[in-house]
Amino acid sequence: MNQSTIIIRSNQVAPDSRVEKEAAALVEQGHYVKILAWDRRSTHPESLEEISAFGYDIPIVRFGHKANFGEGLKSIGSYLGFQWSVFKWLVKNRREFDVIHACDFDTALTSTIANFFLKKKYIFDIFDYLGGERATLAQKILCAIQNFIINRSDATIICTEKRLAQIRPSSPKKLVVIHNTPPKAGEKDAFIPPHNPVKICYVGILQDFRLLEELPEFFITHPEYEFHIGGFGKFESLYKDLSERYSNIKFYGSLQYQDTLQLEKDCDIMLAIYDPKIENHIFAAPNKFYEGLMLGKPLVMVHGTGMSEIVEKYRIGETIDYSVESFAQGISRLVARKNKWPEICSKMHDIYNDYSWDEMKQRLANLYAEF
Repeated sequence: MNQSTIIIRSNQVAPDSRVEKEAAALVEQGHYVKILAWDRRSTHPESLEEISAFGYDIPIVRFGHKANFGEGLKSIGSYLGFQWSVFKWLVKNRREFDVIHACDFDTALTSTIANFFLKKKYIFDIFDYLGGERATLAQKILCAIQNFIINRSDATIICTEKRLAQIRPSSPKKLVVIHNTPPKAGEKDAFIPPHNPVKICYVGILQDFRLLEELPEFFITHPEYEFHIGGFGKFESLYKDLSERYSNIKFYGSLQYQDTLQLEKDCDIMLAIYDPKIENHIFAAPNKFYEGLMLGKPLVMVHGTGMSEIVEKYRIGETIDYSVESFAQGISRLVARKNKWPEICSKMHDIYNDYSWDEMKQRLANLYAEF
C-alpha cells in the first residue's frame, strides 16, 4: 500500500546521500515523501522547498536554528529549538502522513514522544548509534533510551550487519540492513589511468576524528600528490585558506551528491579515514567505501574501522594506523602498486554487486510493503 512518509534528519540535507537515496527509492515505489531537516546555517521560520534527489523532486521543510557542527553543548539551545520545531510540525500536520521515518537519536527521541499521541507507523533508521561504549553513566542512559526507541518502533534499520552487536540487548520488532551503497548509473566505469600528480580525494563532513587537521602537513611537504577535498563543517575555513596558499590542495566546499561522485571519479585514490577510538567508527558503513567500490577507486582506510576488513581481504587499497606517518606509508605502498590498479578496479566492481543499491532499495520497499 502506498503511504505518506515523513523522513526526519538533523542536518540541512544539502546533501545527505542516505536520506536522498531512501526518499527517492520510496517515491519510485509510489509513496509520497516529505523531509524535515535542521538548517544550521541561519535562523529562520520553517521553509518549504524542493530538492532534486536521484531524479525525483522531494519536498523538504527546513527549520532554521543556527549552529555549527562539532560544538557540542554550545549548540544545545539550537538543538532544543529544532526538536521543538519538529514536535510542533508533526502534531500540527498529523493528518498529512502515515509513517514517521526518524534518522538517528537526534530526531528519534522527539518523534517517538510525538508518536505516543499520533499513533503512526514508526521507523528508527540508525546511521550512528550513540554511546555504545557504555563506559559512563551518560552513555548507558543514551543506550537505554535508544534501545527503548528500537523496542517501540515498528521497524529498525541499521547500515551493516556488524551493528547488531551495538544495539544489543534491544528487541526490534523488525530489523532491516540497508548498506550505504550509491545507486549505479549506467554501465560500470572503465579503468582510468592514474594522474600525475596522483589525485587523492575526500568528500564528507569536515570535523574531528578523521585526520583532517593533520593531513595538510603531509600534502604541504609532498607536492607530488594533490588533495581534492569537499564538504562542510569545522575545518571549512582551514581548507579554504590552504587551497589559496598551496596549488596541490583543492577545496570545493559543499557539493551535491552527483558532483561528489564526479569528483571522486576524476581522482585516483579515495580516503575513508576514521579514528578507531570512536566506537561508531568501528561499526561504520562509510559512504566513501561503497562509492569507491562503485567507481573502482583504491581506498585508504584505518585498520579496524567499518568495512576495512574488506579492503584488507581483497587488497583493494591500504589500511593504516590513525596517524599522518602511517598515512604517508600507506599512500606510498598503494602508489607502488599502480600496475595492480586495473585489477583492483575490476575486483571492486565485482564486490559492489554484493551491496548493490538495487538490492538495498528492494529491502526498503519490502519493509514498507508490510505496513
